[in-house]
Amino acid sequence: MNRRCLVRWLGRYAPPEVAAIIGALLGALVGARLGGAAGGAVGGTVGECLAFYVVVVVRELRGESATAAPRSLRQVLVDLLVEFGPAEALDSLLVRPLAMYVGPMVTGGLLSGTVAGKVAADLVFYALAAFAFEQRRAQRTVPDPLAPAVLDAAPHRTPYLLMDLDRVVGAFHALRTTLPVDEVHYATKCNPDPGVLAALHRAGCRFEIASYPELVVLRKVGVRAADVLFSNPVKPPDHVARAFAAGCRRFAVDSATELGKVALHAPGSAVYVRLQSTGGPVGTVPSEGKFGVDPGEAVRLLLDAAVLGLRPYGVTFHVGSQMLEPRAWSTAIDEVGTLLTALDRTGVRLEMLDIGGGFPARYSADVPPLAAYADEIGRALDRLPYRPRVVVEPGRALVAEAGVLVTTVLGRARRRGRDWVHLDVGAFNGVMEALETGNRLAYPLSDSRRGIPTRCHVTGPSCDSQDTILFDTALSADLTCGDKVYIGSAGAYTTAYASRFNGFDVPRVRCVGPRDSAAPVPGALPTVPMGSERT
Repeated sequence: MNRRCLVRWLGRYAPPEVAAIIGALLGALVGARLGGAAGGAVGGTVGECLAFYVVVVVRELRGESATAAPRSLRQVLVDLLVEFGPAEALDSLLVRPLAMYVGPMVTGGLLSGTVAGKVAADLVFYALAAFAFEQRRAQRTVPDPLAPAVLDAAPHRTPYLLMDLDRVVGAFHALRTTLPVDEVHYATKCNPDPGVLAALHRAGCRFEIASYPELVVLRKVGVRAADVLFSNPVKPPDHVARAFAAGCRRFAVDSATELGKVALHAPGSAVYVRLQSTGGPVGTVPSEGKFGVDPGEAVRLLLDAAVLGLRPYGVTFHVGSQMLEPRAWSTAIDEVGTLLTALDRTGVRLEMLDIGGGFPARYSADVPPLAAYADEIGRALDRLPYRPRVVVEPGRALVAEAGVLVTTVLGRARRRGRDWVHLDVGAFNGVMEALETGNRLAYPLSDSRRGIPTRCHVTGPSCDSQDTILFDTALSADLTCGDKVYIGSAGAYTTAYASRFNGFDVPRVRCVGPRDSAAPVPGALPTVPMGSERT
């Protein structure tokens, strides 16, 4: 059990519990008038159960109405029976009547004894109910492309991206509590859907941007500009000026030109210098080489920043996207140590070390555990001459596994001895990273037929021959036009990176989560802004 579980249980059980307390007291008073102590015990039990489950069922049904793929009434009731049935059977038949009967005898008062008996019985009830709830929650099928029964029932036009906000927030908490960092700034460009941003903001996540329009979207969901990092090392001048006017005060640079730009359009701001790639391990998704300077040049830029009236604030680096080698961070942090020592000799101490993004998500193969990254990063930070405030800019690690692209089969053909399956989403309108990586980023697939698998090539709707998602992958042998194909781990760089090439639709985003998390917020961005790598 951890703090996250306690918060989740409190949000789920507190409202019906308040109703149950009122119901128990009212029922006990009525029962006692009719049948003494025994009547009070029975009345309290009945009143509590009735109030508790009315609230539970009503809240569950209201929550389902806000999801993209709601369960049927029957399934909701079955799930609640699994969660509360065993606990209720033991509680109602034995523990609670006994506790409420004995309670008044022990305390000497009806009301105080009823409350004491209820609290004692609740310890047994909630231990069983919470265990069943967590088991059911762990087996949720909505975001899992290998169990798409719920997706089949979603009455929405394809293609669309289904995002599970619970998984997004869960990934944030896992990363925040595992990595030895002080702040997590989500890379907005990875998936700038307002529902995703709002859920992360409510969870306590901060943000990193690559353009002023991204800041506009963040401010619409309640994010303060002062809490945002503007990490694109080369920015349009008007983006700098408008972000500064909105309250943003921290800007990345990697050249004297950019330093002068920030000094002119954001005077007095804090600057952090982007270091070049160390030449270590390479991420699965190529993204390095465009930005960064060596440590010597970084020292010069930070000293020049002070001369220009700016604040020498920190350094940042990016090890590469979908990085499967935890040691990539320790190599880069060791290089930062050299820079910190050189600056310290000049009297400058940096306030922030931004270790970038690059933390991987699981696609069709396992990735190293987050703890392995935490160990490497922690040991490297311990070797620094001093420790600035450490921040991280994850992207796909927070959102990729929470998304499923729901697509429809447009056609099927056999060419040169191989089956080709054509979908209404492809590289250009949703899965560009398949093309960029030479199809090495293998998305997990499943389909609505769930039949005997056969090997096939999966391609998109455009007339471009490069528009292919996967080669030699498995889908049902009887798949045909109109069937659904589910592309898993699709929450990162899909809809945000899509175009309307050949006139085909960009997938819409539909969020699964609480009503307030799923509420639409205006201002979503159609494309990824210029000038920064993926994380």
